[in-house]
Amino acid sequence: MRVLIYFSFFLVAAFTLPTPAQNADKDAAPATAKIEPKGPLLPAANSKISASDISVNAWRMASSGKLDTVWAQIKTLGDKNKNNNTIKQLVNDVIAHEAHLKSQRIKNKAEFDKKIKKLDTHIKKDKTRDALASAISAQGLAENVERFMKSKRITALVKSAETQAFGFQKQQKWLKAYALYRALDLLYENKHRYDDQLDHINHRISLLQMYTPKLLFEMYKQDAKERGEDEPEPWQNDKDHWKKRLDAVNIDLLKQSIRQGVRDHVEGSTYEKLLTGALQSVRRVFSTTGLEKAFPELADKAKVASMTKFIDAQLKAIKDRKEQMVFTEVEHVLERLLTANSVTVKLPEVAIIHALGNGSMSTLDDFSAIIWPHQMDRFRRTISGKFSGVGIQISLVNNQLTVVTPLEDTPAHRAGLQPGDRIVSIDGKGTVGIDLEQAVERITGEEGTEVELGIKGANTGKTHKVKLTRSSIRIVSVKGWERKKQGGWNYYIDPAMKLGYLRLTTFGPNTDDELAAAVQQMKEEGGLSGLIVDLRFNPGGRLDAAIHVTNRFINQGKIVSTTQRTLLGRPWAVEATKHTTFDDFPVVVLINKGSASASEILSGALKVHKRALVVGENSFGKGSVQNIFPINDGAAYLKLTTAYYKIPDDSIIHRRPGKKKWGIAPDVPVLVTERQVAQAVEARMILDIVRDPKKGKFDPNSVLSKRKPKKNNDEDEPRPRTIVKSASEILERGLDPQLQTGLLLLKARLLATKAQG
Repeated sequence: MRVLIYFSFFLVAAFTLPTPAQNADKDAAPATAKIEPKGPLLPAANSKISASDISVNAWRMASSGKLDTVWAQIKTLGDKNKNNNTIKQLVNDVIAHEAHLKSQRIKNKAEFDKKIKKLDTHIKKDKTRDALASAISAQGLAENVERFMKSKRITALVKSAETQAFGFQKQQKWLKAYALYRALDLLYENKHRYDDQLDHINHRISLLQMYTPKLLFEMYKQDAKERGEDEPEPWQNDKDHWKKRLDAVNIDLLKQSIRQGVRDHVEGSTYEKLLTGALQSVRRVFSTTGLEKAFPELADKAKVASMTKFIDAQLKAIKDRKEQMVFTEVEHVLERLLTANSVTVKLPEVAIIHALGNGSMSTLDDFSAIIWPHQMDRFRRTISGKFSGVGIQISLVNNQLTVVTPLEDTPAHRAGLQPGDRIVSIDGKGTVGIDLEQAVERITGEEGTEVELGIKGANTGKTHKVKLTRSSIRIVSVKGWERKKQGGWNYYIDPAMKLGYLRLTTFGPNTDDELAAAVQQMKEEGGLSGLIVDLRFNPGGRLDAAIHVTNRFINQGKIVSTTQRTLLGRPWAVEATKHTTFDDFPVVVLINKGSASASEILSGALKVHKRALVVGENSFGKGSVQNIFPINDGAAYLKLTTAYYKIPDDSIIHRRPGKKKWGIAPDVPVLVTERQVAQAVEARMILDIVRDPKKGKFDPNSVLSKRKPKKNNDEDEPRPRTIVKSASEILERGLDPQLQTGLLLLKARLLATKAQG
């Protein structure tokens, strides 16, 4: 059987930052020369310290938890090096950084006290959902998280929320139950305490979304009304759209998926396990109130009871088995199930098969799934890293489809589309109530075809039609410190010291070439002494891209390996080679909880080989290999986890159930609050926008949603905008402590050389 390899993209959209899981990768012998020489750690700051001492030892001290000592030692250089501009500037930068941190701690304490006050107010008013929101915010600001979580107010709140959530679940008030369980899950993130409840409720909501979207919309509308929030825009869904989606679904597709899943899943599985998940999924179809609007036979309680009884009998028989089930027995159960359905509730067979497939795969892991026929086109675009469209980044701003930025040298850019322009129609159809997925589907299409957009100008307020011819769009995955007015990127974060900054947003087919071009540009513009590689919020991407990029920094030794089953049926490992490796300049890598998959392969390899200093927070922990198996003659795919990645010290990246360690732990942890993350992301988004100076002054607020307090809810006040005019403001205002720490440590590493220059 032909098998395609797929290394999944993972999208992180949430900015809620829990306390990162503690992780500790094992030491391993480096494959390249260490950039940290051996020797004892430096004495305290009151000893005589030279710039050379700091250059040699600062990184090792920071990695040993002595970051404050590094800053103290740098400041001692100030008095005796008053005429050395390099040292003077670094000392001033450290002092400013410490002042920013001190100011932030004071703000955090004040904010923590405010959140606790609001938390107590919400508890007294029995507003559990708002109380949980305050608790989550307060947790991110608490100096001692463990003590905070064990406090009486939190334990009592959690117990009350669990009771209410369970009650809502029993009443089939899915949105209310989900909101509480999701908030509890955020409060106990990484603990997996509420996985089962959330999976169960998500399944119910997805059924309503598929078959009765109007009913689900009314539930959202009612929930918003009860909470005093603005009414959501109506959804634009075709009547019976599920029939079009499931048209090509059949029983052979399901059988092949179950057989392949048992045979090749990384953790191993059984037919009993997959069949149990499948039957439970179908059972939910018959017990979800509201689906009778799509399937009237479900209103017949006697028929539903008969079908439910049949399913329960099958589940009991599976549970009571003494011998392991074989595939022919699975086929027999499925056939009997479809027969029972045909003489009772008479649901469309495709709906039963769809539920069986999703339920069976959900028993394996979060990344294994059937790619159904209606999902194939979008999935192929995702794994290819290519698509045909017009070249705009879009967002919903105050429920209006908005251009965030055109991409350089694309149809949209050449047509003069501007940041903040509203897209009011697509091919003559209005966009009121459209979601982003629907908008992308309508705007993208076959190369060479046309799409007409109705554009309400950000500067003029006038509406006009723009016809654009779709073309192949290349996604640029390597970005720099600041856009140049004439186009392209300025990669220097510190031109005087020749320090570069590269932000990798994903790992695509051109990432390695883009990285090499950026480094070459800096060499030609004045040289490159050190580099910051920012992998924060990088969800991963292609494995080959991660390998090539890693090979740019290490010239020998292992890059990545796998645990067991792969394309060739055995573990494999990739070794570095010398022919593409950059010169040996110091490197700092930034990671956070949004760094996943290929990002973790790169940061893990550079950390183990001691080729870079890793700064930030523990990464996400997505280190599994998904193979793609064509099923039903290629009409669909089975995306199946068949192995785990290992970094060069043989640590498994993936966050597996029950494991306390996963992902990549930073050498230098720098924790940040939710608000700090939001500020840094917002500032960076504004700087990434492509602007045309001929089109007038750009208003950043045109691409940012309005912030206003919720009606009848004092939980969150509008947060001030984080709008910067230049990238340097991010450092000057202390908006990004992780970046600031990495940059200062990079400067410290080069202190002796630059101070003499």
